[in-house]
Amino acid sequence: MDNYLRKAIEVKFGKPITQQRDINELKEDVFIETSNDIGFNTLRRGFGFLPSVKCSRKTLNILSNYIGFRSYNHFLSRDTENRLSDDWIELQMQLSLPQKKRGGFRFLENYLDKDYFPIFISHVIKSLIDQKNWKQLSLFFEENSLFTHNHRTVVARMATSLHFNLINLPKEKLDKVSVLLENKNFRNLAIYMWVDYDHANGYFGRLVESSIQHLVGAEEKLFSQLYLRKIAFLNLAESNIAYKNIEFPENCHPVLHGRYLSMLYLDEPKKRKATKKEILLTASRHKAKNEFFQELIPLLMLLKDFSFLEEIFNLYYDELIGYVHWDHVSIERYNIIALVLVNIKNGQVKNNKLLFEFFAKDQVFHNNDRYHKIFYCVAAYHHKKHSGEDMSLAKIKNEYLKHAQEMGFPFFDFAFLKNYFNGLEEA
Repeated sequence: MDNYLRKAIEVKFGKPITQQRDINELKEDVFIETSNDIGFNTLRRGFGFLPSVKCSRKTLNILSNYIGFRSYNHFLSRDTENRLSDDWIELQMQLSLPQKKRGGFRFLENYLDKDYFPIFISHVIKSLIDQKNWKQLSLFFEENSLFTHNHRTVVARMATSLHFNLINLPKEKLDKVSVLLENKNFRNLAIYMWVDYDHANGYFGRLVESSIQHLVGAEEKLFSQLYLRKIAFLNLAESNIAYKNIEFPENCHPVLHGRYLSMLYLDEPKKRKATKKEILLTASRHKAKNEFFQELIPLLMLLKDFSFLEEIFNLYYDELIGYVHWDHVSIERYNIIALVLVNIKNGQVKNNKLLFEFFAKDQVFHNNDRYHKIFYCVAAYHHKKHSGEDMSLAKIKNEYLKHAQEMGFPFFDFAFLKNYFNGLEEA
C-alpha cells in the first residue's frame, strides 16, 4: 500500500495503527464513512500485519474515499512535487538506518507505482556501489517484489539506470559487481533487457562472459552464445556455434528469435535461401515485427544484402518505421539507415533527406548510440558521394573512425566505409 495513503488513513483514523484491534476499528470506521466493506486480512496486509501483496484498485479507491478523495487516481494526483520531495527524504532516512532496523529493502515497495521509482532504484544501487557494500547490494537484488511486478517501460528505465551505474566502473569494482550475476534479477536488468554493442569490448562484454557459469534457462544460454558470436564476428575473431546442438527455448522472445536466425544466416551461407524462407515465415507469425527484425536488419546491412532488405520493407514498412515504446527508438534508427542505404543502392537519394532528419544524429541515445552512428556515417558518406550535397567526406570519415575506435571493432575499418558499395550493381 502507498506509504502516503497509509499515513493519511492514520490521520483520518485519529491514531497510528499499531495493533490488530486498531485494524478492527478501522474496518468499522471505513464502512461507516464509505458504506463499503474491506476485508480484515486485506487491511492487515496493508498495514504490515501480514505479508504484503498488491492492493486491488477497488480497495485503493475505497480507502481514498475514506480520506476524502474521489478515487485513488485523485489521491495520486495531489501535489506530486511535494510527494517526491518527501519520499526522497524518506528514502535517505531509510538508507541511513542499519539493515536490521530497516528490514532490508522492502520499504522500496512503497514507491513501486511512482513515476520516480526507477530513479530511486538507481540511487540505491549507486549508493551501495560507492560504499563498496557488496553484501547489501546482493540482498537488494534478492528483493524479488522490486523486479517482478513492473510494467515493461519501468523495467527498461531501471535497466538504463543500472547501465549508467556500471558503464564507468573501474575493473576492481566491476569484478565485485560481477558476483551478482548469480542472481537472476541482476542478470535480467544488467544484460537481458537490451543488448549493448557500444561496450561489447568493455563492461557489457565482460558481464556476458562472466555470466556463463550461472546460466540456467535455455533462453539465457542462447542469448549469450549468439551475442558472443556476433562480437567475435565484429572483432574478426574465430568463433563457432554448433547450431544443431542448440537448445531452443519455448515461447522465444521475438528479439532473441530474430538474433538466432540472423546468426544462422551469417554462419551458414550455403543455406541462406532456406534460412531466408524461415525468417519470412517466422516474421509473419510474430506480432512485434520491429523487435523480431531488430538484429536481422543490422546484420543485413553488414552483409550488404539489399535485395533481402527491400523485401522486408516491402512487406512490413509500417511496422518497422515508427515505435510504441520509448526504447524502440534504437530499433527505428537501424531501420531508417537501412532504408537510406537501399535508396542509395537504387539511385533514389532524393528520398534520404527526411530519413536523415528522422535519425536525429545530434541526439545521444542511451543504448548503442555509437553502433547506430557507424551505420549513419556509412550512409551519409555514400549519400554525399551520390547527391553532391554539402557534407564533408573528411568530416564523416573522422566521425566514423572515432566511433569505430571507441567500440574497438576492427570490422569497421576505413575500407568498409570507403568501399561499402564496391562490387555491387547500383542503379
